[in-house]
Amino acid sequence: MDKPLRDDRPCLTLTRRRYLQALCAWGAGWGLAPLHAQENYPSKPLNLIVPYPPGGNNDIVARAYAVPLAAALGQPVVVDNKGGAAGAIGLGQAAKAAADGYNLSIGDLGSLCINPIANPALPYDPARDFVPVSAIAAVSIVITGRKDLPANQLRDLLALAKANPGKFRCGTAGPGSIGHLSLEMIKSIAGVDFLHVPYKGGAMALNDLLGGHIDFMIDGAAFAQAKSGQIKALAVTGSRIAAMPDVPTVAESGVPGFYFSNFWGFMMPARSPATAISRVSKEVQKIAASEVPVVLFVGPSGARATSAGALIAISSHLVAMSPGTNIGAAHPVGGNGEEVKGPMGDKVTNDTAAL
Repeated sequence: MDKPLRDDRPCLTLTRRRYLQALCAWGAGWGLAPLHAQENYPSKPLNLIVPYPPGGNNDIVARAYAVPLAAALGQPVVVDNKGGAAGAIGLGQAAKAAADGYNLSIGDLGSLCINPIANPALPYDPARDFVPVSAIAAVSIVITGRKDLPANQLRDLLALAKANPGKFRCGTAGPGSIGHLSLEMIKSIAGVDFLHVPYKGGAMALNDLLGGHIDFMIDGAAFAQAKSGQIKALAVTGSRIAAMPDVPTVAESGVPGFYFSNFWGFMMPARSPATAISRVSKEVQKIAASEVPVVLFVGPSGARATSAGALIAISSHLVAMSPGTNIGAAHPVGGNGEEVKGPMGDKVTNDTAAL
């Protein structure tokens, strides 16, 4: 029998099997849309809902693809930011959008797999209300600290936190977000206490980090500022990334066995025309195979466009947990960089910098 993985709150209790099924159900669909001939599509602009405010990870990834996708389709792709409730507000609206092939949305691990478990009143059902179009990217998350934080790495911050429980404030993109779960995992495994400060998106948390109103944040929105020295890069949640080779992983920083990475995929409302899904999927996969995502987003952060099989491998990492730990306190499937096979047979690696 599966042992439950639980947070202090009943709504976050789940079994390994249920969590893995939720993750893999989404990973299995991405990248598999059939490629049929297209006729007279698209004939008007497409709307792309990003369920987070401008400037955060989801927004950056969506815009990196929106520009070349518009060029490939011959129609504008209008990015529509609808932030709040860890993506629930935006995807709630996306689920109710017309299923006419002209409404896209971007989902991530938090909005598609964590929200349904953490929020029983979620205004959408990922499996029922959406159809996957294509997987687009996967990446480790950078943990960053204010410039004058008396710690240069996460290991230093953990030592300070043990001596000063509840003193240090951590900003995230909101309750139930990737950053929030990463924070709770770190607190549980390392035995420390931080004050969680939730925002409506990573960009808002970054503004307060730059202003010194919070001590650190867990969200990839701060990458550019960390590279420029405006803030400190303390650790990365998954594997080390090529753009920051000297920044240690959380697992290397005194949180043994920790591994967490995010993924993104494009979706349309359920019952959208197969011809529209196929056309957009085909163009997105062409873009992912080109240098465009690498130049616009992947280059600086270490993320790369990835296949559905790689997505499933990442999902498996997140549930390869020791019994009794918090959601996502995961261990990699194999050693760092070891090749594994996804359910579709494609070779992948558990090093997100290589995805």
